[in-house]
Amino acid sequence: MVYAFLINTIVPGTPRLIYYDIYGQDGVADESRDITGDVLKSIRKAQIQLVSERVHSEYQFRRAISGRSVEEDVLRVSNDDTLPEFEVGFFRLGMGEIFNRERYVVWLGAGYTAFSVVCEISENRLLAESVLRLLIRYLQEHVRVLTQPSETGLRSERVGVVLNTFLPSGNLLFLNHRLIRQLEKEVDNQIKA
Repeated sequence: MVYAFLINTIVPGTPRLIYYDIYGQDGVADESRDITGDVLKSIRKAQIQLVSERVHSEYQFRRAISGRSVEEDVLRVSNDDTLPEFEVGFFRLGMGEIFNRERYVVWLGAGYTAFSVVCEISENRLLAESVLRLLIRYLQEHVRVLTQPSETGLRSERVGVVLNTFLPSGNLLFLNHRLIRQLEKEVDNQIKA
């Protein structure tokens, strides 16, 4: 199960959360029952922000080593409407490091934007990466998240449609070509409606 999905900026400086969705529970409310909904929400947002900062840090390190420029990625997406070559990363979060449970994060970053899924430790990492690539493809198609990341917040309903279709309730689906085509049609119909 995916605990959370997030999109954040990866430009130099402090990363900014563009969008996030939390699917699971982390046990925060179990420890002290007097936590209000607002406090719980702020705790979860702080956890997600810590994940985005770690993704940002790893991306900046990999970008410095690779020598590719951000402009190359953005130009490639703008010119031929194909996805850029992503920096791919994976890291494990120990119990208590950010969350109460052990989890891992798979992230992909290019241009100005990084995409991450926080998964339960028992999930298949390759499947998580595959689904994340698929999500990015459809988010770019319907929201232009790579070329216009600041617009993502204004189109959050479209982001929700893509996520609910390809990552229903945080469940990673094994997708074959036929199922992907069917889900593509569902997304198109829901966005056009």
